[in-house]
Amino acid sequence: MPKKIKWSARRFAGIAAWIAAFAAGAFLDLAFAPYRQVWVAPLGLAGLYLFVGAAPVRQAFARGFGFGAGLFAFGVPWVYLTLTRFGGMPEPLAALAWVLFVSILAAYVGLVCAAFVRLRTGDGLDPWLFAALWVVGEWVRGVFLTGFPWLDVGYAASLPPLMGLAPLVGVLGLSFLVTVFGALVVEALRGRPRGFWWLVLIVAATPAFATLSFVHRTGRPMTVSLIQGDVSPYAKWNPRARHAVIARYLDLTRQSNGRLVIWPETAIPGFSHQLRRHFIPTLKRLAQVGHRHFLFGIIEGNADALNGPVYNAVMSIGRHDGFYRKRHLVPFGEYLPWPALLNPILDVLHIPMSSFTAWHGVEGPLRAAHARIGVSVCYEVAYGSLVTQGLPSATLLVNVSDDAWYGHSNEASQQFEIAQLRAAEAGREMLIATNDGITGFLGHTGRIRARLAAFRKGVLTVVAEPYTGLTPYDRYGRAPVLAMCALILVVAGMRRRRMGPQSR
Repeated sequence: MPKKIKWSARRFAGIAAWIAAFAAGAFLDLAFAPYRQVWVAPLGLAGLYLFVGAAPVRQAFARGFGFGAGLFAFGVPWVYLTLTRFGGMPEPLAALAWVLFVSILAAYVGLVCAAFVRLRTGDGLDPWLFAALWVVGEWVRGVFLTGFPWLDVGYAASLPPLMGLAPLVGVLGLSFLVTVFGALVVEALRGRPRGFWWLVLIVAATPAFATLSFVHRTGRPMTVSLIQGDVSPYAKWNPRARHAVIARYLDLTRQSNGRLVIWPETAIPGFSHQLRRHFIPTLKRLAQVGHRHFLFGIIEGNADALNGPVYNAVMSIGRHDGFYRKRHLVPFGEYLPWPALLNPILDVLHIPMSSFTAWHGVEGPLRAAHARIGVSVCYEVAYGSLVTQGLPSATLLVNVSDDAWYGHSNEASQQFEIAQLRAAEAGREMLIATNDGITGFLGHTGRIRARLAAFRKGVLTVVAEPYTGLTPYDRYGRAPVLAMCALILVVAGMRRRRMGPQSR
């Protein structure tokens, strides 16, 4: 009987620790948009560092998994909303898919915590090891199986003065600083304040980094009008509503006075070959008469061509015409991975799925209104290497999106927050045109210069300035941060090896 009571108490303690880790992960969501309580990020990670502590490897994985489950369950509930409301997936199946998705994301955190317990040395290196493993986990999550670099901790630092470090270290570097700060707080409370004060000194010096200039203005400023159509997805993809959708965008365009006019992702719900007879010639005449330039989302392809490529594209019309085709598609939203396995299931369940083609070539900047524009479409803004691929040629960045698929959720705010880091990393102003929000204008330091209210049609006209030059992040990307993390892991591994198997 005593053994049974002891076992039950131990099990209860394990469940309580898992629930506490889950709550800490959910608490971390407050650090991201739309809440943006930056102080929560190091505090939440300090909690995880404390929960893992001296736990065995299996318990560390379980607690890390719980933390990740809380973070992503409360951070990306819009995935379930999209699958049910607009994807047509039955609710039980959508719930199962969402739970599986969150579990996969949570497993990354669990593996990070298990690796930390396996490698930790019990000395002053542990906080730095924890931060290095966290960053490696974020990096792997962002690239493995097409990647999902959402809710990286560095995005929580997309506010001054920490954002001043973005041109130097990028989002992964900010993730490292936030994570090690939280771990060092725990060490300081344990009576080991030495490393903590070094970090306080670094954070105190961050305002000075905001004064560093790596880029400079080039060319003439220009007026840009961003058009927010606020078109329901149900109406947008109804063939009978196409003319009404086009009429709405043309009417809003007539109310604008920007030399460059930008419509959102797939603003025109039709294939390019269907629009060449009337719509595209009309837009060309508007461009010529008003000396204007248009960028608008379109589906490039031929609906009558069986198995032909279909691109989620942005078309440029004006003095210089051109196309940008989306390179990184959203799995299950724009294409179906493992079609041989999943197509029969979807056919039985009658779940509608898109079938876009990813563009595999390198897309150079589009020329428009005396600027060279680096374009990204929606989800691509989460991938820094895609956004900065057009540099240093690109003098201005544009992102077009349609977040109506995610309803009144946090997705649009999270994506806008990600765009702020991209603008700061690249040292370029960014223009964001969306269907129903958030349409806005970001300065080259990532600060919000202007934005429209969400879920209503409107026009935002701003004055944008082209920039040239390269930030350190543009030149070297995430390689320096990952190299530093690799060095920390090597040192920790060597120390652990010298400690011998008895310490494992």
